[in-house]
Amino acid sequence: MTTDRTIAPSGLEILQMRFDAVAQGMQEILFRAAVSPVVREGADASCALFTAEGELLALSDAIPLLLGALPGSVKAILARYPAQDMSEGDMFFMNDPFAGGTHLPDITVLVPVFFKGERIAFAASILHHQDVGGMRAGSVPPDATDIYQEGLRFPPSRLARDGKILREAEDLIRLNSRAPDTVLGDIAAQIASAGHAARSLQTIAGELGTQAFIAATHACLDHGEEQIGRLFQSLPPGPYQGVDGLDPTPNLPPIEAHVSVTFDAGHLKADFAGSSAQVNAPINCVRSGPLSALLYAVLSLAPPTLFRNGGVLRRIELHLPEASVVNAAVPAAVNARMNMVRCITSAVLQALSKAAPDKMPAANSGMSYVLAFSGTRPDGNRFVTTEIIAGGAGGGPCSKGADAVSTDVGNAMNMPGEALEEIAPIRLLSAHIREGSGGAGKYPGGNGIRREYLALTDGVSVSLRGERFARVPQGLLGGGSPQPSAATILRADGETIALTARSAFTLNSGDRLIVESCGGAGYGAPD
Repeated sequence: MTTDRTIAPSGLEILQMRFDAVAQGMQEILFRAAVSPVVREGADASCALFTAEGELLALSDAIPLLLGALPGSVKAILARYPAQDMSEGDMFFMNDPFAGGTHLPDITVLVPVFFKGERIAFAASILHHQDVGGMRAGSVPPDATDIYQEGLRFPPSRLARDGKILREAEDLIRLNSRAPDTVLGDIAAQIASAGHAARSLQTIAGELGTQAFIAATHACLDHGEEQIGRLFQSLPPGPYQGVDGLDPTPNLPPIEAHVSVTFDAGHLKADFAGSSAQVNAPINCVRSGPLSALLYAVLSLAPPTLFRNGGVLRRIELHLPEASVVNAAVPAAVNARMNMVRCITSAVLQALSKAAPDKMPAANSGMSYVLAFSGTRPDGNRFVTTEIIAGGAGGGPCSKGADAVSTDVGNAMNMPGEALEEIAPIRLLSAHIREGSGGAGKYPGGNGIRREYLALTDGVSVSLRGERFARVPQGLLGGGSPQPSAATILRADGETIALTARSAFTLNSGDRLIVESCGGAGYGAPD
């Protein structure tokens, strides 16, 4: 590897792999050091590196939905705090969805990395925190109608100076969270992951020299842009249309995401004109959602040798209608945006399957459950914890879809019962594959999950967010649709209550909750 900006392609490939490994190392430290089970067990966090100017340099193998939010979050922080004014030991944080974030529990932490007194990069992470206030514990209220009901909204703010968390930042969190020690513990894990990145990048800079290191980061991005440009240039121009929608909801109009994808001069252009206007419900998403969907789809279509960095983003153009479900504006509620982003992803994959039908699978389940449990234990201590429940993957051109797996823009792990039962007075009675829930086909869709919970005390508050209770994804090339999702309460007195996709309720001792997730769609007509 040479020490000027002109680096041989083989040297660049090694360097990009080293940057990717640093980002992955951040991720592993974050999982090991995190306090909350949704991160430690469920992997609901993501890490990335950025150049000294703030362009995406490397991604961990994590949740695409969160990775897609980091470029916008970093840009917002740098707009408020110019990089040239930063010093070693500075740290910054934010969670504002309308300034690049996702929803309020997802807090981004950004740390500048210095070598011999010069800024050479940034380390960033985003993590789903257990509670940042709002009208319901867990900060994911399914009945919210505006952002102010969902919790504390941090603009780009200073978190630390000289390596020490500012007292005012800590006080702000402590006074507004139902689980402040958990939130601060997870922020400490984010800081620890950034420390790993700083040490690793300083090692590489020591080998190359400061200026050669910075030049090499630019060269990696340029090469990534060149690679993705060639891929886009090889595809027929289109346009290719895709559309998907959420379940019908009482008192809300039909909600759909529309996309038209074209390839032009080595660029991908995605126009979401025709998507529904934002609504007074927490299902809207902000710009980071469509960007995450496109980034995931492009990386799925590209060969594994593609440099996964900001060079790819340079060739993606988004056109989003203002104040829409795909690009919400203040004061829209957004906490349940996950299934809207999955809907967008489904529409994007539909469009790309027309451009490259031999490479793209049938639709995934297009949903995941997020359950937030809260209340008071029999010993008087409060608890707040979150569960993520996956669906099934769509059948592919040469294989059956995977069962019980977080798909596309999600990449969370299925939660073990021990993690829940350690924190909350709830017993997981059963957890298994929901046989027959995947769509039929030459290559059937993967099955969803069935989980049954038992409340061990009175007053367990639950916020449930799901999707695909009514509108399920379509199969591809003659494949069948999966079974819809379902959720049911079985009261101790024998009463049965069928829940909707977004519900808030209370379980008492002896009550049971059953959740069943949607499978993936089938690929090809069944034999």
